[in-house]
Amino acid sequence: MDDLCFEPVGLVCSIELSPLGMWVTGTSGQLWAYPLVLLIHGIGLMTVLGVVFAFNTRVLGFASNISIASYDKLFKLAWAGFAINLLSGLILLSGDFGKFITQGSFIVKMGLIVLGGILLKVVMNSIRAKKSESVIKLYSALCLASWFGAICAGRLMAYL
Repeated sequence: MDDLCFEPVGLVCSIELSPLGMWVTGTSGQLWAYPLVLLIHGIGLMTVLGVVFAFNTRVLGFASNISIASYDKLFKLAWAGFAINLLSGLILLSGDFGKFITQGSFIVKMGLIVLGGILLKVVMNSIRAKKSESVIKLYSALCLASWFGAICAGRLMAYL
């Protein structure tokens, strides 16, 4: 890792060589840390995407006997899953910070997560404003596409 310590500030190295960075990569002898944190990241992902998928498929016309307002309670669960993902993602990032912050698939993943969050808010605001059903469905489909794109980009991070 010392060969990566070329940047003037030393930020990348200080993160990767921190006790947290070394713990998650197994450098400190804890070989179970990375799989454990990755499992937790997956649980957070399933929680967030479960709510996003259920809500947007409802908006698209499936399960129309369930009121859209009833999904409000599920968004609290989605926020908990997002918090889990944020924390576990930062821990995973600390182990190979220099690689991931410059990796195209990581940048695309982060962009699609932000876009997915914005689109989810746009869908909810459009429903409240009683906008055209076709416009709401378009936003909803784009929201789903961005979240699924984020999953694909996240998976590509391991291979690029």
